[in-house]
Amino acid sequence: MKNAHLRFGWLTYMKMTEKSTTHFKVRVDRFIGEVLPDPPRQAKAHFLSVFGNDTQVAAIGAAISLGDKFMLEGPNLASIRIGFEKKAECYKGALQLPDRKKPVRHLVGISEEFAANSSTNAGRTLLGGSNSAFIWTSLAQLHGLPGTPEWGDWFVEQLENHQAIIPLLGLGCSPVLVKGSKQQFLSWLAKGVKSGQLRFPEKTGPTRWPNLSLDHIFLAQPAL
Repeated sequence: MKNAHLRFGWLTYMKMTEKSTTHFKVRVDRFIGEVLPDPPRQAKAHFLSVFGNDTQVAAIGAAISLGDKFMLEGPNLASIRIGFEKKAECYKGALQLPDRKKPVRHLVGISEEFAANSSTNAGRTLLGGSNSAFIWTSLAQLHGLPGTPEWGDWFVEQLENHQAIIPLLGLGCSPVLVKGSKQQFLSWLAKGVKSGQLRFPEKTGPTRWPNLSLDHIFLAQPAL
């Protein structure tokens, strides 16, 4: 984690009223968003993690609830305008650092779609990592798909062949959007089993899925 701050981005917020102007920048360590085709250089935010002081974090939380926009930039990430849609959730915390008298305030913003996991019903699944094991494990659990951990590489290959996996805009992670329904995934798996490409274990017993931590997901190199 040495020089981790060099991998952080910046979030800029500006709001002007008749009586005052609010303008500041805070550090961003994680972001997940969908780049919008129109207007250009804008993205719909799904996940945002920022650090700042009391006033800054309070202002960002209020701005998210009001649907205000921000400017985001970071390493290998050109400046882009971002914003959450309605019903986004915010969670606040504090980090007490040894060399600071006051704690650093932390805020996490999550879109309604990402927080509820209800996107699976609409044929959309937002995932915070692009690792094959993480994608397959997540989809198998969310959709209740049969299979074993060893099927991960094959399944992700099917997603790519069907153009059903799309890289998202990420800072500090490699998020993806998976398109497809449970019935579609089951039909792929059935063909894989029928062709002999996928095999069930010879012995009966519980299937042990890997334990994937947040470090495993978020410490991966972002796909830019």
